Amino acid sequence: MIAQRRDRVLAAMAEADVDALIVGKEANVRYVSGARRLWLAGARAFAPGCVLVRATGAVHLLSTTDDGVPPDIPFENLYPITWNPANLFARLARIPSLSAARRIGVDGLTPLMETLLRATLPHAELVDGQALMVATRASKLASEVECIRVAVGLAEHALADVISTVRPGVRERDLLARFEQRTAELGTTIPAFEGTFGHRFPSDRVVTADEALVLDVGVLVDGYQGCLARTVDVATGDLATTGSGDALFDALSAAVRPGATGSDLWEVWDAFDVPRPAQPVAYGVGLGVEPPIIGDDTTELAAGTTLSLRVEVDGWVRRDSVLVTDTGAELLAARTHDA
Repeated sequence: MIAQRRDRVLAAMAEADVDALIVGKEANVRYVSGARRLWLAGARAFAPGCVLVRATGAVHLLSTTDDGVPPDIPFENLYPITWNPANLFARLARIPSLSAARRIGVDGLTPLMETLLRATLPHAELVDGQALMVATRASKLASEVECIRVAVGLAEHALADVISTVRPGVRERDLLARFEQRTAELGTTIPAFEGTFGHRFPSDRVVTADEALVLDVGVLVDGYQGCLARTVDVATGDLATTGSGDALFDALSAAVRPGATGSDLWEVWDAFDVPRPAQPVAYGVGLGVEPPIIGDDTTELAAGTTLSLRVEVDGWVRRDSVLVTDTGAELLAARTHDA
């Protein structure tokens, strides 16, 4: 899969006449290199975390260790982390063929990094590398879809275990702990986001018999995100249902097809006379959250795109991960918690 992803990027670089790609967004770094580096979530300034040179096909990676680095990236292609930007760019200047690059794609920049890049590579034109990466990553390889399917199935299995314990008097915090324990037992300890177990930030609050409890969870498997949300009737412990919500989800699924835009999905939503949610009705999933983010997005969906599709009606929530096909949205996992 790593080689296939890299070949896709190299082909996109050739088509866009980009000689080298310098990426700092960790999902882009992972897509190009396949390296599993320890990284922190959150926003940070751009730094060149990975370089791909089209002439050689070689990957050069910001890392002080080869732990988690694929064997086709030799140790000499690793350049160390440093707090001194001058040292970092001096190391980049020694990358074979990079100094001869005419057009270099970058997926982000800060004023300092732009100044250093232009000083280090004065004959190169800097172009938009993020658009190239977004387009390349949009349509998933079969192996990527399988990774997402596995992640969704794992999250679904763990959530089923949580649902079996829902009853009046249980604490939100205990449901979260149960989910994390079960996902660890199933082989992953990395959440895709902080899960919702009644509230966005689970606490010592106990759930009551008169509420519909929203459970919204996600995990990462090999970097790929699987997420889903279900609503539970606390009094019975069963999945809550709502005819309008299920019908809306089915209608949205049918509208998710190549060429559809956010406007098309909102048209379906508005036809049900249901208030629009505060969260996006859909967003791309893969190596974390990806475009499109369907709020006011006008991007046309393409076959092979994977999405998180979410419906919220009067406090009832359903979320599933789906694959865009020519006939609509294919659920990447379709099990009830009884299965």
